[in-house]
Amino acid sequence: MKYILPIIVIFLITSCGPSYVANQVEKDFKGDWVLESISYPNSSGLFDVEILDIASVSCFENSVWSFIPNNSSGSFILDGNDCSKTEQQFTWYIDKATAQNLNSEMLLKVTTGQKARKVDTGTRIKIKSLLADHMVWEQNAMFRGEQIKIQMTFTKL
Repeated sequence: MKYILPIIVIFLITSCGPSYVANQVEKDFKGDWVLESISYPNSSGLFDVEILDIASVSCFENSVWSFIPNNSSGSFILDGNDCSKTEQQFTWYIDKATAQNLNSEMLLKVTTGQKARKVDTGTRIKIKSLLADHMVWEQNAMFRGEQIKIQMTFTKL
């Protein structure tokens, strides 16, 4: 009987761990960010691949992203060369299964013009670094039948 209370406390602490960490990471996203640079680690050359099934990499350069963590929504404005300046809406959340890993993963769904629950596709993005004013994402993409990594570096406005 004397072991029941400690077992319940341990169970509650361990079961809430990933959710708590995910919520803390989500709070660090809050605010406006600008996509400063896009690079291709372990690859040589420039690749004009499509990101998030929306537009080419060049359209995303200098785009401004707004994250609202309390409802897991946000928006970004494409502002690259030769691209029309358009605003896109999205929902996002930190994958609780990876929240306690060194590189958490975020799931992002572009929802422009649709309700989030009706969008059944999204993108898994690895968070390589998240500091108060600097963030780095890594995403896999297909280019001419081969998988490459795209690294996106953000700074907070």
